[in-house]
Amino acid sequence: MKLIHISDLHFPTKLPWSQLRGKAIVGYTNYSLRRRKKHNHSIVQSLIQTIRNIDYDALVISGDITNVSHPKEFEEAKELLAPLLDERVFMVPGNHDRYQKKSVHPVPLFESFFGPFLGTKIESDSYLRKKEIAGHTFFGWDSNQPLAIAKANGEVSLEVVKQTLAEGKKNYILVCHHPIWNPNHYLESNGHKMVNRKEVAIQLQSNPPFLYLHGHSHSNWHKLPGNICAFHVLNSASSTRSSDAKHLSGFHIVSIQNAKIMDIQRMSYQNLSGSFEPTKLLSYQEEDGQV
Repeated sequence: MKLIHISDLHFPTKLPWSQLRGKAIVGYTNYSLRRRKKHNHSIVQSLIQTIRNIDYDALVISGDITNVSHPKEFEEAKELLAPLLDERVFMVPGNHDRYQKKSVHPVPLFESFFGPFLGTKIESDSYLRKKEIAGHTFFGWDSNQPLAIAKANGEVSLEVVKQTLAEGKKNYILVCHHPIWNPNHYLESNGHKMVNRKEVAIQLQSNPPFLYLHGHSHSNWHKLPGNICAFHVLNSASSTRSSDAKHLSGFHIVSIQNAKIMDIQRMSYQNLSGSFEPTKLLSYQEEDGQV
């Protein structure tokens, strides 16, 4: 199976200031002043075209397609992703897709716009999705909820982990927005990380996935299987951001055979050529970071 993993697309969408309230004003101001130029349309279009030119079996999007979870952002995200949205796609939401309370209640906007690509609902009280693609089982978690300004931390209920394990699937792929591990040079604060990830990692040890896909931190990395997390961890955030000294961005193409990772190719946008090109895979041992 050839799997493409992209994340944290943060599609550049112009919003009317008159429709923004509270946290959305702060978030959109931050986006407009700091991040808008880093996520420009030329990179977005290049990413879409690059993926269309690849013969792949699965496309995973691990959240943050929006910036402040405004309905117009979801509309434009669906339009931009339209050439890629088919039965091969599996998606989970990110914290920016749950940025405002009204993005979750009364109608969850992420589910409303992208329902056909989220898999089958398993857990009734919490978010747990499952999808079979090309003979492989994918589980999706939602580690996000609307939080106060300047907060971006996440949490996955241990009941969701328990229910995932109860499905009894071997050699599955787990998709969640928040990292379960960070390299030492890119550690997260308690206000940004999955706050119970050590407990989640320990609980997964009885039947671990062979691959954990995530985003959230806007610099790519690949963690090799270790003692605590006995599985590969892959971060493809941000797939639509131009790289700089602190953010080595891009996406990954993963070749899988018999539930084993045969090859991982990292693709990064090159400003000079205006296209995505193969680049160095940023791999680490588990002891090079923290769970």
